[in-house]
Amino acid sequence: MKQVLKVIITILIICGVGYGVYMIVPEYPHNFIKSFVQPVMDVQAKLRIDQVKKLDVNIKGLEGVTYQDALEKNTGMSCWVYEKDETTGKEMVVYRGNGASVNMKEYNDYNGKLYTSAIIKFEFHIDGTKVEIIPFIDGTEMNLKDGKHVEQNKEVLKMIVSQLYGGIQEE
Repeated sequence: MKQVLKVIITILIICGVGYGVYMIVPEYPHNFIKSFVQPVMDVQAKLRIDQVKKLDVNIKGLEGVTYQDALEKNTGMSCWVYEKDETTGKEMVVYRGNGASVNMKEYNDYNGKLYTSAIIKFEFHIDGTKVEIIPFIDGTEMNLKDGKHVEQNKEVLKMIVSQLYGGIQEE
């Protein structure tokens, strides 16, 4: 009986330490681990993530390409995580990947520069059947909310997705 009790206590201690380490790791590794566990444990999360992954990018020249294809092609350490605000009911799927190159030199309003080995984050805000997509590069939101850049935000999103799928084209 003593041996069984020791084994159970050892298992509990290992689980506690593992959970503690998981809770203090930075956002990216935390979400990378969560992206493997969440779809297994949460059916709603798996459903929403799969729906977002299968969305067509709707970009001329990339017909039939899904967001999963476009975002994962030239990024590494890809992870998809589902989040839901229980108080408002708002749903969001977040994609994270790293190692991407994106040329934003033409867009001074969007911190225009050439990003190499960048951390990419896409937030897919789900509101019924409508999905709003907000891209981030190295933590900078590439979606200006000043009311003046609505059409340009759409073009920037298309340009980022195109570059992630096809790689940066020579200037």
